Amino acid sequence: MPYRAAVVGAGITDATSPRKQQLSAVELCQQATWAALDHAGTTPDTLDGVVVGNIDGFEGTVLGARNLTRALGLGADLPVTIINTGGTTGGNLMQVAARMVRSGSHARVLCLGGPTFFGVRDLQSAINTNSPMIIEQPLGMGAYHMGAFAANAYRQRYGLTPEDLAAVVVADHEKASRNPHAHLRYTVTEDEVVNGRPLSSPLTQPMVCPVSAAAVAMIVADADDVDDLRSTPALIRAMGMSSDPYLGGGKGDFAEMQNLATLARRVYALADVRDPAAEFDVVEIFAPYAHMQPMQLEALQLAPPGGGVELIRSGATSAGGSLPTNLSGGPKCTNAGVAGELAPYAYAALQVMGAAPEPIQVPGARRALAHGTGGTFFQFENLAIFEALPRSDA
Repeated sequence: MPYRAAVVGAGITDATSPRKQQLSAVELCQQATWAALDHAGTTPDTLDGVVVGNIDGFEGTVLGARNLTRALGLGADLPVTIINTGGTTGGNLMQVAARMVRSGSHARVLCLGGPTFFGVRDLQSAINTNSPMIIEQPLGMGAYHMGAFAANAYRQRYGLTPEDLAAVVVADHEKASRNPHAHLRYTVTEDEVVNGRPLSSPLTQPMVCPVSAAAVAMIVADADDVDDLRSTPALIRAMGMSSDPYLGGGKGDFAEMQNLATLARRVYALADVRDPAAEFDVVEIFAPYAHMQPMQLEALQLAPPGGGVELIRSGATSAGGSLPTNLSGGPKCTNAGVAGELAPYAYAALQVMGAAPEPIQVPGARRALAHGTGGTFFQFENLAIFEALPRSDA
């Protein structure tokens, strides 16, 4: 028989920089895990699996997640599945857990994203090693340069200005200022963003995500076996993953996110979404660079080609707008590696569960879209659609 998977609990810790974080990686993961269990109203003995993310190399460990899960206080008998898909690890955790539940092999699975960046002394150097070795690394290219590829291509096609990029950053910071879990909880002006420290044209430092330390946990369960829980389940209505070629030369067009657009069409078809801009109550997308959010809004059919910035400037993506987007502040204001990639899924699920932090909760949210991406040129994408599942229908 087919099984339905739903998110029944989520826990998000407060974020800060690794240098200021007072809790260890284990303590953060414990806090997120027990918050998710408390949200669901359940106990560890009801779990039958753990899916945990670990980006080897970035964390200074190999399979460190295996040791981490033993310290969570959940017991010694839970089977552990470790996922390492680079920058998309966090976004893929929930999808792996959901497939385990849908297959009928598991009934209740914990997915856990920890603070990836705690163990690395020189994070930027570690991230730069992810650049393809054939061409990009010999040219001295690092993460900032690769992020700037799409920004420049998009700028040339649509006339994007530094002020346009700054408007995206200003909007994200305003949202993050109301999220108690966010890292950068301060507002900025367009002038401060435009005149920030140059990184790789047209990007300045305020246009790029911070390095954060936080943890996120979610519990995925059989949607038809929730009578013992107190939360309102968030049904995982549809989900999917996709990828482009690894090398930059294999991408068709840097000025648009073709791979994401293809994935969106497939996932929308699974959920029978025909008018995305009208059918989603809230959206959480993974946009660590300022130019990515407008490009993703366009690829997701939420804005016309070249119209992403205008949509953001119009206020439509703000709280109270027609398409609230990244009310958490997004990864532009909080990015803790695996936890940062899992966060859009947690926030989107919490929105339809009516359990997001009160200052950012969208009243009556019924359908939410969550997105993750990763890779040197952000070649890898994942998406999921959540729908509120009233207990009477569960």
